[in-house]
Amino acid sequence: MRIDPILFVDDDELYLRLVESIVRQRGIYAHYATCGEQALELMQKHHFESMVTDLNMPGMNGFLLSEEAKLLLPDLRIIMVTSDATQEVRRLAARSGIEEVLEKPACVKQVQAVLQVAAPGMGLFFRPPTSPGIDNRLPMPSR
Repeated sequence: MRIDPILFVDDDELYLRLVESIVRQRGIYAHYATCGEQALELMQKHHFESMVTDLNMPGMNGFLLSEEAKLLLPDLRIIMVTSDATQEVRRLAARSGIEEVLEKPACVKQVQAVLQVAAPGMGLFFRPPTSPGIDNRLPMPSR
């Protein structure tokens, strides 16, 4: 199984598109999921070094996703981004195997700061020139 650096999980597709554009500009190889179930499916196929997840998502929240993810990938580094970074959230996050809780970024500079935490050794995460058979882009919304 190949090792992919980062999995971003958030039900806000506009936010994920912002993250995706920044990640691509930096040449970082990443995958994206819009729900916990989709993220777990990706973890069945790929071995991620880091996961950046939202807390509040329909179906499976970030705590439950993190617990399930750790069962699949025990060495996975998990960063939670949330607009609700209270002490209680931080305490529950630590119990769920989440290493760091950050305020949910709302601008490019803040997303770049999250990338520094999720991928501290940026040199390891450059996208290979070609990735045949792997499409890690977000699906375009249907109209």
